[in-house]
Amino acid sequence: MPALTERMAADRRGLWLDYTAYAGALLAGGSVPWLDVDGLIGWMRKAQSLLKSDVVVLPVAAVVEHWLAADTELKAAMGAKRRAVYPLKTLLADPALRAYLASLTRALRSSFAKPALVMALPSPRLWAGLAAAQALPDEAVEIDADVVDSAAAYMADFLREFADCGIDGLLLEEGAQSGPVSAEDVQLYQPVFNVAAHYRWDVGLRLPAAQDALPGSGTGFVVSSRVIAGVSTGLAIPAGFWSGEAPPDSPPGGFRYVEIPADAKPESVLDRLAVLRQA
Repeated sequence: MPALTERMAADRRGLWLDYTAYAGALLAGGSVPWLDVDGLIGWMRKAQSLLKSDVVVLPVAAVVEHWLAADTELKAAMGAKRRAVYPLKTLLADPALRAYLASLTRALRSSFAKPALVMALPSPRLWAGLAAAQALPDEAVEIDADVVDSAAAYMADFLREFADCGIDGLLLEEGAQSGPVSAEDVQLYQPVFNVAAHYRWDVGLRLPAAQDALPGSGTGFVVSSRVIAGVSTGLAIPAGFWSGEAPPDSPPGGFRYVEIPADAKPESVLDRLAVLRQA
């Protein structure tokens, strides 16, 4: 099977659609059934039938957020020690969460044979911060290089759970609140890159909107509001597109990444997507 980025770049009109917020509001009344495999697959089938993304994405952070809301014992266990990386370590080691995500991923693969299947996860840096905030909401936890390095190792072990789930790639998402990502930050993610290389998964990095460069990335692709030199770019379509602006061209060797606004008008969404597919 060609690499994810090669498959996307081969069709300059191919689109990676992020429709979670939009389809959640339109087709699930704002309550996506993240903790119900059959319900989630049914919701996504409706979304895919309507919108036809060339990539199907499992947003792991959304699943985990709802899981922790339901599993108060796990959330309490994450805060049992005041070490910065302990909440994430405890979260990723939970066997029930692992088993659920693996079963969900297999169900997605069997339900959507043609599109690429990607797991979207917070980056090690972002996930360590999110887990600490979830477990220790009243404490200011510093996420330094040692914490990120440990987080990447725990994520690598976690990702081995999905070896036989049929995924094509990973998207590591950075948060705007954590600031620009440096080459040194990305080097700390090497354990995740190693696991992905072993299983022949492409790895992408979704950059904060304000960032316009990523020296020495080493990732297979980036998702960015600007074309990043030297790496395949998934060019994020600007918000103005939804109010009638012309879309940017698909970048050479890359693709276009489209986040559909939650409040977009259904009667205009298909028309605007048709514009992208014709451009």
